[in-house]
Amino acid sequence: MADDKSFVFVMRGSADIDQMAPVMWQSLEMGQPVAAIIASEYKAANDFRLNFLATYPCFTLRHLPNAAFAPSGLKKYGRVRWNVMRTQRLLQSINAGMCIFEWGDGVADIAKADGVLSRVRRALFTDFVLQAQLSAKQLGIPTVALPHGHSTKLNLIRSKQVEQALATNNGKLPFANRDSFDAYVFCANYHRDVIVGNSTMSGNNVEVWGSARFSREWLHVLYRIAPQVQLPALNGAQQHRVLFFLPKWHNMVDRGATISLLRALGKLANIQLVISGHVRGDDTQLSASETAEIAALPSLVFAPQGANSVSLIRECNALIDVDSSIAFDAVQLGKLYIRPKYLQDAAVRTVYDQFGGALQATTQDEVVSALSAQDLPVVSVPDAFRLAVIGDEASNILQQYVLRLRQLMQQ
Repeated sequence: MADDKSFVFVMRGSADIDQMAPVMWQSLEMGQPVAAIIASEYKAANDFRLNFLATYPCFTLRHLPNAAFAPSGLKKYGRVRWNVMRTQRLLQSINAGMCIFEWGDGVADIAKADGVLSRVRRALFTDFVLQAQLSAKQLGIPTVALPHGHSTKLNLIRSKQVEQALATNNGKLPFANRDSFDAYVFCANYHRDVIVGNSTMSGNNVEVWGSARFSREWLHVLYRIAPQVQLPALNGAQQHRVLFFLPKWHNMVDRGATISLLRALGKLANIQLVISGHVRGDDTQLSASETAEIAALPSLVFAPQGANSVSLIRECNALIDVDSSIAFDAVQLGKLYIRPKYLQDAAVRTVYDQFGGALQATTQDEVVSALSAQDLPVVSVPDAFRLAVIGDEASNILQQYVLRLRQLMQQ
């Protein structure tokens, strides 16, 4: 029987909910009370995943728009509304037994801050997510950081932002404050090795639990509850609907070659090409001139603004994506996934290079040829891919998440 205490999930918005929802669902299925805190102005009432979870009697939603992140300026003084005393009362009122956060900063550094002024500043002006961590620690409630998405990369992407962080921190990412979590969870061993090996984390609290978001048990639920999306019907000549997620340009992607590929595919008579941006990036957007050019292509349509990625994938036969983990959905669902490998710098190594699972095109012509065919290519997915990327599916990954969270709560 589940403990009466709640698993408390602290989130900001849609991307956080996407990763946390499967664990919340499985917890509810196993009789564990769940409290979801949305600390932002995100329109939580419109989220289909939260609305689904709300059908369970043990689910509680606390929407705190006045706890939105305020990084600087006068707005940060609004943090006093969620000072340490009020945040502690909130956790006590929902009977928190475990506080679960997405990856991000911990409190190992600020928890050690000494002196009267430092303690006052920490008690009154700490951002809500960090304040919730501090409050949990002070109440003896364990804290866990769950993965913010997944990674396709086997090595560190040295973007300009990453290079700057490395340069100012002696060649390491400054993640030491994350040691404050009772467990810092990765989906896969390879991702753990990349992050711990390139950061100041000690690794002492790091655990690998498999992927909750891409587990088959959750995908079965997610693709059933996702809202419908309205796309133009295929015309008489079109045989396949192909979804193209625009890449994050800063991930060492050749923008010019990407636009060239869109031009070529947008002229194919036998497909409908649906273009969508990335859920977490303004850096995936097209310029006004690029948009005007490709919008005129006969086979190309843009996904409706705000359309959920899951809803779009459900309506398509094939997915083209450079390196986002959303492609794992297509792989798990048995849809064709084309990774135009040539669009990204050769220094980037991915799970598809080591384990397979994708049609990795090395030229534009390869992509065009694959999609021009009457029958789409079939790509096998090795068991080694699923084990390395998703985890031990035979053990029911989501159930193992909940069981481990309960262990941590009872320690």
